[in-house]
Amino acid sequence: MSARLVAVLAGVIVLLSACAPAPTAPATRGPLVIGIVGDPASLLEDDGVGSVIAALVTEPIVRLTATDELEPRLVVSIPSFANGDLRIVQDASAPTGRLVATFHLREGLRWQDGAPITADDVRFAFDQDRVAAVGTQTRTRADRIERIDVVDPHTFRVAYRAGERWDQWALGPRILPRHLLEGANAQALARYASMPVGAGPYRIVSRAPGRIDLEAFPGYVGGRPSIERIVVRSFTDRSSLLIALRSGEVDVAPYPDFDADLYATLDRSLDAKTQQVLYTPAEMVAMLRFGGRLDEPAIRRAISLAVDRERIARTVFGGRARIPDSYLVAPLWAATDVPAQPRVDVAAARELLLGAGFHAGNFGIMERGAERLVVSLLVPPSPALEDAARGVASDLAAIGIAADVTQLAETEVERRVTQRDFDLALVLEPADDPLVATARYRGLVSPWFDVLAQAAREASDRQEKKVLYLECQRLWSEAAVALPLYQALKVDVVPARLQDVHAASHGAPITWNAGEWRLP
Repeated sequence: MSARLVAVLAGVIVLLSACAPAPTAPATRGPLVIGIVGDPASLLEDDGVGSVIAALVTEPIVRLTATDELEPRLVVSIPSFANGDLRIVQDASAPTGRLVATFHLREGLRWQDGAPITADDVRFAFDQDRVAAVGTQTRTRADRIERIDVVDPHTFRVAYRAGERWDQWALGPRILPRHLLEGANAQALARYASMPVGAGPYRIVSRAPGRIDLEAFPGYVGGRPSIERIVVRSFTDRSSLLIALRSGEVDVAPYPDFDADLYATLDRSLDAKTQQVLYTPAEMVAMLRFGGRLDEPAIRRAISLAVDRERIARTVFGGRARIPDSYLVAPLWAATDVPAQPRVDVAAARELLLGAGFHAGNFGIMERGAERLVVSLLVPPSPALEDAARGVASDLAAIGIAADVTQLAETEVERRVTQRDFDLALVLEPADDPLVATARYRGLVSPWFDVLAQAAREASDRQEKKVLYLECQRLWSEAAVALPLYQALKVDVVPARLQDVHAASHGAPITWNAGEWRLP
């Protein structure tokens, strides 16, 4: 190339550079927006929507990771026999032994208002939890603890109930800001529940109808979060939330607002390059429960043979949902293979009813004397559960059982199931704690089931527990005391470029580790 040509090209490059627009600084990204359905007054109830926000604000003493491992958060380590902080103590009130664990809080911990965190906050929380409403998660965990003693400002000791060998014992104690809540009246408690002050990765800056603004907490135990601001926006229904998600107004749409029944809509309407849908098999089962009127073995087995669970999973969830054969499901460590539930056999189902003395009456409904198999099928508000319930009703009609699908509030369905005041009920049953899931069926399977359930509760070794739970599941399956329709799927929509987000199979919301999220 000649020297003259090189000079000409150089001049052209200089000219083009002068004409090009000056580079601009990268735009500052706005807050990460999380969309939810509803505007919960309290963020601290056992509520799926509230827990999404509570996980941003609060921090547990010990948390359960996405792989079901115990991880110390506000404490230095998990007590163990090896480090000397875990012991089994025998006394007159605990002849079989009592588990005693000593926890050490990290140095320098502070609440989001700047007050120091101490062991007194742990003892205060226990005093509140043991008088909480029966059936709540906090009360269930507190009932497994005998007492909590404060050793010093940074050390507390937990003595569990005699014979208690709970696999998740380290999750029992929790923490509340004593300086804010001690002696608070009902109005102050409600205000705190609406805008809690915690030790989590984000603190609430402001709250208005339909919107909560949060900012990164610099004193967070995991270090200041990478994402500086988060906004939670409330929508009236999931259709409105889906529209906002598609338009880019919302970045994250968490479970339980979206369910796997939306799979076709999500697959069709979202941009896979910028948004990802996480389908996570949950440790939770959609269970068809049999009430008093249908507690007869022949009727239960007939229903089990009539309901086409594979068709329900295919039509409602596009085949994504697993069909379990037990009340415990993988990846829970206690879930094991049990004899498969019988598949659909309508003729055999009708024969069972005929053998029990029923005959086809008016409109083909089975009758036995004055008894007619006209029943109510209770279901809480959930599009997926409602669709599944209608599928069950259609299958039961084929064997002469007329089931009317009745939607009631979730708390009312739970109350009726607990009191055995129902015919049929389709409910989501958590299965992340095998002890609680097994206790749910005590008195309904057989005396031997109850003996094994108690033995599993008291066993100290996980392998021994697993063997006992296997036998419990086998007995449960043989007795057909309930019919598992499908394993619930947790559906979360997040930005494709959001890093370090991990959906957990247990009950924690997608925000359980939001302090570690990163947007490159």
